[in-house]
Amino acid sequence: MLLRLLKYNTTIGYLLIPLLAVAAWLPSLLSPGYDQMVFDQAPMPLYGLLENYLPHHTLVSKIVALVLVTSAGFYLIRINNKYMLLQERTLLPAFLFVMIVSSLDPLHRLHPALISMLFLVPAIEKLLDSYRVERLSYNYYEASFLIGLGSLFYFNLIWFVIIVWVALLILRPVIWREWAFSIMGVLTPWFFLFAGDLILHENADWSIALVTVNFTIKEVYNYVHLAEIIFFGFLLLVVLFASRKMVRSMGAMKVIRRKIFLLFFWIFALSVATYLLVESSNIEMLVPAALPVAFLISHYLLSKRKGLWPNFMLWGIVAGMLILAWGPW
Repeated sequence: MLLRLLKYNTTIGYLLIPLLAVAAWLPSLLSPGYDQMVFDQAPMPLYGLLENYLPHHTLVSKIVALVLVTSAGFYLIRINNKYMLLQERTLLPAFLFVMIVSSLDPLHRLHPALISMLFLVPAIEKLLDSYRVERLSYNYYEASFLIGLGSLFYFNLIWFVIIVWVALLILRPVIWREWAFSIMGVLTPWFFLFAGDLILHENADWSIALVTVNFTIKEVYNYVHLAEIIFFGFLLLVVLFASRKMVRSMGAMKVIRRKIFLLFFWIFALSVATYLLVESSNIEMLVPAALPVAFLISHYLLSKRKGLWPNFMLWGIVAGMLILAWGPW
């Protein structure tokens, strides 16, 4: 039943996604508190500026965050429809993205990793558009500029410039100027940051200290409990089944679809690597990781079409999200 509602672009499906998101976020919306996270200790300049107008403990800030989550999910529908990655116009990527990101209560607030999706997702779209460009493409400057600008909200987004370079290897012939554009693009926002620091303070000590702190600062809270282990264990099992199906399907895909899913794999791998290797990253890396996972599981579910397992999987994700949101953890 649930798969049938989400398989196509139905009105009920469009309403169901934000309603379930509100149901998960409601305890946080009603609570004035919030969980202290690692990036609160040394906020990046644009996030700190935004925080002055939208403090993360306020109801308005949490509502804005909820809108951003659902908007990012619906943006994935645009990407799917534009490139027909799943060969069907479906709501599944949006649904899965919103459910996964909404599963962790500490992320029910306006945080920089969520804001960074406003830059990362359009950057990915710029990269995919470059496949159709026959001559020199400026998309790589634009994509890396978006990532550089987003890193002034969330420092660890800077590592995703690696995805731009992966896209250059996968999607394009070797054109050295496009590689140069990618480096220039990511450095441009940082150039203005350091230049402003030099103008205001006659040195760049503040900018250098900010980068150093955001690179070395450690997490301040441990979020792991049994309910999360069960939920993400179940999600990992689903990802393994979906990955097996994806590997088997690669040979029959069109070249562009195969390359895009390969790029998505690198987005997921980079998210996991950043979480494991960079001390200043924490559970907020679930947000960028949820994007490729949403498309991967959607591909798997659409391949099944009928049967109890796809619906059980979807209901399991919904139930796990609501239990994590409403449980006494």
